[in-house]
Amino acid sequence: MRLSEKLLFLFTFSVVITGVVISHVNLDYYQAVFTREDYFLEWATVVALTLGMVTCLYRIKILSKFRELPFLLGLGFMSFMFLFGLGEEISWGQRIFGWQTNEWFCTYNTQCETNFHNLKFGELKINKLFFGLILGICIAFYFLILPFLFRKFEKVKSFVNSWAIPIPKYHHIAAYLLLFILAQTIPGHKKGEILEFGGCWIFYIMILSPLNREHFSRKSFVR
Repeated sequence: MRLSEKLLFLFTFSVVITGVVISHVNLDYYQAVFTREDYFLEWATVVALTLGMVTCLYRIKILSKFRELPFLLGLGFMSFMFLFGLGEEISWGQRIFGWQTNEWFCTYNTQCETNFHNLKFGELKINKLFFGLILGICIAFYFLILPFLFRKFEKVKSFVNSWAIPIPKYHHIAAYLLLFILAQTIPGHKKGEILEFGGCWIFYIMILSPLNREHFSRKSFVR
């Protein structure tokens, strides 16, 4: 593990553990201050998402002459996903520039903000369905099942490498499992903020040095 990776893990879990301790010592402070919007935890999450997007765009730039279209499209899709997460965190600029929410979002958004994860249609909460259940299933598959399939089946490995899908190493998987366990110990209703923060940083750390790192580096090419 590189020194930079160790330092990023140290930062991530220092914040996570601090949040867990605060939640047990003073739950009101944890829920009202530590995890409030436009505070440290949220902006630190924005930084991780921004770094992830920039990393993918940079890889597109340096690998465009060496990799085929599917690989570049995979990087492009991942950079878009980081951008989408970033946009949702800052309500697509509303929290920075302070514009008024339009009528449609104010009607269907539980916080009257310009974002999708707080939309509610009747009893259907988008955040609970898509950003909770479905995203949780995808994360579980990605960190727990896909690495096994990657190591076991050559066709899966070929597909993953062709489409620029970074694969977690064992310590990335262990880090995410530890994050999940720590988050579950938090009382109250704001476990998700810690999971979101830690998950974004662990994913960013993972894409910097995935199991299939050589496919994302120019050094692997003979020129």
